[in-house]
Amino acid sequence: MTYAVLRALAVAGLPAARFPDSTGYLTLDLSTPIDRPFPVPLLYALAGSDTGRVSLQVAAGVAAWVWLAHELSSASRRPGTVRWATVVIGLTPQVIRFDQAILAESLTVSAGVALVAATVRAAAAPRGYTSSPAWVTMLVVFTLVRPHHVLLLLAVASVVALRSVRTRRLPGLFGAVIMLSAAVGVMQVQANKPTSNLNMYTVLSERIVTDPVRSEWFVKHGMPRIEIVENMTGYDTPEMLPPELLAYLDLPQGQMPPSLMRIGGMELARWVHDDGWSTYARYLVAHPSETWGRLTDLAGPTMDVADDGFLPLDTRTVVPRVFFVPTVVCMLVTLLGAALAALRGRRREAVALVAVLAGALTLYAVAMLTSGIEHPRHAAVAAVLVRVAALAGVAQFLAVRVRTDAPSPATPVS
Repeated sequence: MTYAVLRALAVAGLPAARFPDSTGYLTLDLSTPIDRPFPVPLLYALAGSDTGRVSLQVAAGVAAWVWLAHELSSASRRPGTVRWATVVIGLTPQVIRFDQAILAESLTVSAGVALVAATVRAAAAPRGYTSSPAWVTMLVVFTLVRPHHVLLLLAVASVVALRSVRTRRLPGLFGAVIMLSAAVGVMQVQANKPTSNLNMYTVLSERIVTDPVRSEWFVKHGMPRIEIVENMTGYDTPEMLPPELLAYLDLPQGQMPPSLMRIGGMELARWVHDDGWSTYARYLVAHPSETWGRLTDLAGPTMDVADDGFLPLDTRTVVPRVFFVPTVVCMLVTLLGAALAALRGRRREAVALVAVLAGALTLYAVAMLTSGIEHPRHAAVAAVLVRVAALAGVAQFLAVRVRTDAPSPATPVS
């Protein structure tokens, strides 16, 4: 109750904040390809108004964090400490400020927190993950909210499929749901092509065309040569693009075109559509040290954001942002918690901790490498999940005993 009241007070009476990206999330048409994955537009459509959408985001956040607090404290010798630690992290500005924004971040963070809660519960149960309706549901919801989250769903679906082939058995109801959802996710990614291409232009503008060495590599691998001109990394308005080019690009609603779209013309647009991402992936693989350097350089400014200037909102502060523990500390706590769980014979819980952390860092890496703008916002979900993993690590330090329903090490994980 305390958490619910405090989180609601943070946005009570404040107007909802819209941004250029908001338009895409307010558009729902399931009969045609859409430029935003359907879960958030669907929930926004059901909410009806901006006030309803903010209320929905607050309610979802409260439900997710209360569930997480319950699961983490249920086997603790100090349940109150675990619950209050969860509440404090869950009330930091880095978590709750997105409730005011008509964007995907708030619902995505809540879905991620709920997935971790379901993972903690499933890891301590005798049956496999895919036998847990809550875990399967939250996995599907979380991975369908954002295009790059589908990678996690595809990984799980692959494990389900391989296990089915190996055992010569059907995957079961929940396994089938996961595989079907993965197919839906792939369709969403394909429907997200206009947004994907827009992101490719931001990457080219930020990292490639203004750097002679990188640009030359891309030209050698098929990218049209782009002459450097003044303000080529800025933005235009749609009216500045030739009608044929504007129709081909199919800009997502509410988005301004990078100037590079106009400068590169149809030749660059066709290359971006056909070969842009595949060429960029080859570049990342061919330059591992540069790729790693980019991720480490962006980690501090995005995972440990110093302020909230990247997305102006006037949400009230409930808990100071300093309680959003630094990323490195959270990673260490998570790994130590996993090691302790393994030493105590809780192997599945140890694996779950490592998987949550690895999943969060994977989402961070993909988000940073596939966008050239708004890095702090795009890393927000991963940043929260790293703190949630640390909370699960703390819970292992305060665990009272091995749970009586914990499976033996020989129990298969499904």
